Amino acid sequence: MDLHQWSIFLETVQLTLLVIMIISLLATKQRLTAAIDEKMRKIFYSFLISCFIFTIISCGKTTEENVNDAVSKTNDNIVGGTGGTGAADGGVSVGSCDNTEAFIVGNLVPEKGCHPNCEKNKAVIWNLCEGQKLLGDSFGVVDATGHNGSIYIADDDFYWIVRAGNKIEKHPLKYHSGYKESEVTGIAVNSIGDVYVAGMVRKNSKEYTAYWKNGELVKAFRENADWYSEKNVAADSNGNVYIPGWRMKSHSTIYSAYWKNGNLKKLTTTYDGEATDVDISGGKVYFSGAHGPICDIPCPVKSGTLAAYWQGGKMTKVTKVNTAGYKKKWIMRSRASSIHVEGSKVYMAGDVDGFVPVYWKNKIQHELPVEFNLDTCHYCRAEPIDISVLDGKVLVVGDYHHLNGGHRGPVYWLDKKLHKLCNGCDSSNVVAVVVMD
Repeated sequence: MDLHQWSIFLETVQLTLLVIMIISLLATKQRLTAAIDEKMRKIFYSFLISCFIFTIISCGKTTEENVNDAVSKTNDNIVGGTGGTGAADGGVSVGSCDNTEAFIVGNLVPEKGCHPNCEKNKAVIWNLCEGQKLLGDSFGVVDATGHNGSIYIADDDFYWIVRAGNKIEKHPLKYHSGYKESEVTGIAVNSIGDVYVAGMVRKNSKEYTAYWKNGELVKAFRENADWYSEKNVAADSNGNVYIPGWRMKSHSTIYSAYWKNGNLKKLTTTYDGEATDVDISGGKVYFSGAHGPICDIPCPVKSGTLAAYWQGGKMTKVTKVNTAGYKKKWIMRSRASSIHVEGSKVYMAGDVDGFVPVYWKNKIQHELPVEFNLDTCHYCRAEPIDISVLDGKVLVVGDYHHLNGGHRGPVYWLDKKLHKLCNGCDSSNVVAVVVMD
């Protein structure tokens, strides 16, 4: 019990003793008969029981307090500790579950079935051992990365740093020269520890892509065309900032592109394409995305739009294969939404034809399992969001929507095995996976 609860308990005891004294005095002074004395004893016992019930209720914990306690037990073990044992929601074991290297970042509304009186959205970190850490109220985190044992998370107009020992910091993004907040889209930390945040700002009713360094607005820029940057950013040790995206040449052609320090660089000049994510490994910059001619039914499709990655201006497309029971000639498109590079291996996560979750290792495709029928569950979907590697095993995180009573919320695939997160949440989603070096 806390200090307030002890105070309630002591006051109740004092009140009970006072009643005993009053009853004793009345019995002595008025020489109560045995019958009256028996009635008074009954009244006294009833009052005493009521007092103890009141004490228990007053000192008991609310549902919210119990939930917070349950969360805090796992909070102690998110960063710099070990998680619990057992299986993640869904009953899939992850071994001894003592992993302290992989963390999944996202958003959640904790209480299920709470509409229309739900709590505010919370920023959250999950580990692979069922543990979760609520960071606090959030308008919606959008990206995360790791550096030197800490997790960096981009939020609405600030970024979080979760350090070892669960020390949580919030750093605001600063604006100047008449620029105003619009949207935050990504975060990165370079090898020397500088924090870069990408996003959008507004000035004079116009939107600009922008980036910040350690909270200070560095640059805002825009193109004289329809364009947009994706929700990712990277920075090298020299402070060069890379933001992937696309630029529309006309309403019939969209170029894959990126911006280096605010200057447009084209990755393609034919057909349609986009750059979706960026990673820096071994001093080289890699971009993921898609490129190729759009094919409308009827086909068969000879090429179509294919997932691809770029390094040094060279594009490498994935190998089209039979997917989800369909012959490859009927596959219309694939798209990589994220990229992770380790040594000579390039990993990308994405989808085929907009409904089959997959990842690619170099150019080779691997399907990710789901618990619904891809052909008949038309409003079901599994969307890979981010990818990394944990102890040599591919780790993909994403959002999962299985209608008709199935799981709706964040999931991860470790070594192509599906694991569910946050079954008891009202709504939740993931934005990134962070694997510590």
